[in-house]
Amino acid sequence: MSNVVSWIPKQNNRIVMYEVVGEGDRSEFGSENANEAIVWLSRNPLGKRMVVTNWFADEEDASPIGESIDITPVILAAIAEGRGRAGN
Repeated sequence: MSNVVSWIPKQNNRIVMYEVVGEGDRSEFGSENANEAIVWLSRNPLGKRMVVTNWFADEEDASPIGESIDITPVILAAIAEGRGRAGN
């Protein structure tokens, strides 16, 4: 396996960004902290989505690695589960 070439940069050059997007895929909030993005989404989830994107960053620029992944169904299910437990 020593001859395998990796296209994913080392961890110290990567940023995982959680973004809340609204109409027209317009970004409304973004953070490297998943909890901050979840709080933002939970305030007003109607018509919003949460996506996660892996970014390569150097001192001057950042560019996405691959496609953004829509994690909205997972996040909304977790929010609903948490609210259900709070009522018990």
